[in-house]
Amino acid sequence: MSGSIRVCSYLLLPLIYLLVNVEIVSLGGSFPVTVVTFLPLILLLFTARISLKKLMIALGIGLALTLFNYVFGQSLDTSKYVTSTMLFVYIVIIIGMTWSIRFKTISPRNYKKILRAFYLVTGIIVLLAGLEMAEIILTGGSRLIEKISGLLIYSNSYVLNFIKFGGKRTTALYFEPAFFALALISIWLCIKQFGIKTPKADAMILVGIILSGSFSGVMTFILFYLLEWGFQYLNKRALKKRLPLAIISLTVFIIGLMVAFPYISARIGDLGTEGSSSYYRIIGPLVMVGYSLTHIDGVVRFGSLYEYVASFGIFNGANVGKTIDNGLYLLIIYFSWFAVLLTGWYLVRVVKMARGAFGNNQNFRVQLWLFTPISLFFTGSIFSPEYAFLIVCPFILRKALKITDSL
Repeated sequence: MSGSIRVCSYLLLPLIYLLVNVEIVSLGGSFPVTVVTFLPLILLLFTARISLKKLMIALGIGLALTLFNYVFGQSLDTSKYVTSTMLFVYIVIIIGMTWSIRFKTISPRNYKKILRAFYLVTGIIVLLAGLEMAEIILTGGSRLIEKISGLLIYSNSYVLNFIKFGGKRTTALYFEPAFFALALISIWLCIKQFGIKTPKADAMILVGIILSGSFSGVMTFILFYLLEWGFQYLNKRALKKRLPLAIISLTVFIIGLMVAFPYISARIGDLGTEGSSSYYRIIGPLVMVGYSLTHIDGVVRFGSLYEYVASFGIFNGANVGKTIDNGLYLLIIYFSWFAVLLTGWYLVRVVKMARGAFGNNQNFRVQLWLFTPISLFFTGSIFSPEYAFLIVCPFILRKALKITDSL
């Protein structure tokens, strides 16, 4: 009986992927409430035990960063400080809970039920994206995206404008293409934690990412595929036993890469085009990042980001941008060298994992840990519960499946 209760609770995770951007209510007209706003309470459903020591360490780090930001950050808009700070604290709580909780174990006999739920959710999302793309190709617009946009925490208006000018990108049940791709990769990592080959799910995920038109999504999938191939085959024992399979899989990948090359080269070319989304996400904000690392007044206090970004006059399309669409840059602007040092420490740990992963089936662990820093390049909304859910969900499943590695 207890086993079935656990399965019912863990089946919430794939369901949440369908609702993660759906607004329940808006507080004060500016703070959207979704199902993942209640994520700390949802985590308690899966909790067997919690380490207060680990939780206090996480909260202590969060408090130290908050104090640093308050003391050294310049304030340009005090009215938004409390809301922005509370969002950061909330994310620290979610990450701290995920790290400190010992989750209830998922019984092996229930694996198929949870996997089927993820397959179903993936199918629904990708099918919806396919319908959106078909409508875009046939009519030059998408009433489907427009209708879904009314249910979400943020408007899809900029995507709809992009489509009117000949663009072809879909968002499915999400507020932007990059977040759509990020959700698909998060689902893919959840499925991979079960340690089985899932070619149909892999294909659906790839199709969905292509439909999203997210360059970050495409490049991340390519990287993760290469890692999976390398960890499986780049050792003497595996090459001797599975050389034909290694060659076939690599050949299929190279063919796919050649097909996608025009798109990849075009998006790389956009990096040098001022006003393009790629330029605005990666190149344009570098001047702000450099200023934050070299000037004592380069740190921005929580809540003052819009005014600070606008003061640099970087164009996002035809308008001056007021947001940072790159999570790593955002952390540097808020925390300066602390963000750089913490990111460097984290990446060193991932590299050490990767060095020992060839041939011993540790690839999914490396991909999972690498997902967090890579995800920072998808969006600037890294202090939102919606983003936090996509990051912690694969970790929750890994711990619940009792895979033996330290998280």
